[in-house]
Amino acid sequence: MNSNVTLKDFMTPVWGLIVLGLIIGGGVGLYEMFGSHILATTQVVVFTTPLVVYIWLALASTGISLLLAYGLLAGNGLIQRYTRYLLVLDIAVLLGGFAALATELGSLLNMIYILLSPNPLSPIWWMGTFYSIKLTLLFVKLALDLMGKHGPLDRPLAWATMVVAAGAAMTIGAVFGTMIARPDYQGAFASILLVTLAPASGVALIVLLRRSAELADWLIPVARQLAGLIAVMLLLQWIYEARATTVGLIGWVNPLMLVLFAAAALAGGIASRISAALVMIGSFWVLYGFIITGQLVVQGPMQGWYGAVTSFAPNLAEIAILVLGVSVAAAVYHLGRLFLLEGEGATPSHG
Repeated sequence: MNSNVTLKDFMTPVWGLIVLGLIIGGGVGLYEMFGSHILATTQVVVFTTPLVVYIWLALASTGISLLLAYGLLAGNGLIQRYTRYLLVLDIAVLLGGFAALATELGSLLNMIYILLSPNPLSPIWWMGTFYSIKLTLLFVKLALDLMGKHGPLDRPLAWATMVVAAGAAMTIGAVFGTMIARPDYQGAFASILLVTLAPASGVALIVLLRRSAELADWLIPVARQLAGLIAVMLLLQWIYEARATTVGLIGWVNPLMLVLFAAAALAGGIASRISAALVMIGSFWVLYGFIITGQLVVQGPMQGWYGAVTSFAPNLAEIAILVLGVSVAAAVYHLGRLFLLEGEGATPSHG
């Protein structure tokens, strides 16, 4: 641990942006919790941008967890060397997602209540439970790493993290695969897509930050392959939507999503950070389309509602929650970098 942190370490442009984001996003979040409702939810549109932000960050966290678990189980020396860095980044991104989720649910108490009110028949309960368990496992692993304790617990923790992380990603498809006004079930395909999207966004975030050049360079081919695979999966879904005869089907795949991921796959070798940014943007767009689209056709008893198509766009408050989630993740990551990552990566974590 680094005990030489001073106030000067916080007097940087990056910390200035983080603080500004926390003030703007945090102010909106607190007003939503304790003031009045300002998010763009309606009787029809229940799921909105803050929920997408949570899932976007949670999936990136899932991808980092899967990479870390694979490295520890396979004995990959490079991943072992950067275990603490990956743990800090993983925790930071997931906490940023939980910050966005708290605003979506209205308060932290609602989030805790849902977690402590077991309902095994509810995919939403499983989603929150999986990610809460994953966060706990990450903190346990980080604590052991800080104490220098490695050995018998490493493999069970890695297996548990991998299973829980994959389960969390698959459950998201079940949660949002069926919605009011969506005429067919898309959870099966979505679960497969999200399990692929998780490592793609997690790896892309590591490449984008590029704290370790050797780790980023090793992951660039992986990121390109995953981006190409997602482009193919989106193409198949787009073909299905174009040829489907289901009455009332509204497709959520935009052809530009395919272009974005294809460009990321092709450009990864010459502009890795741009490619990684395209994957992160594309991941958010895919999640936004999949989660929001099913709510667009209004089906209600009131005259003028039945069969009408509404439009949805995030308001400024929801954009502020996106800023909040990213700012919380950035703040936790940079705090961890300052206090916990001094010299990390110089020697393998498992000596």
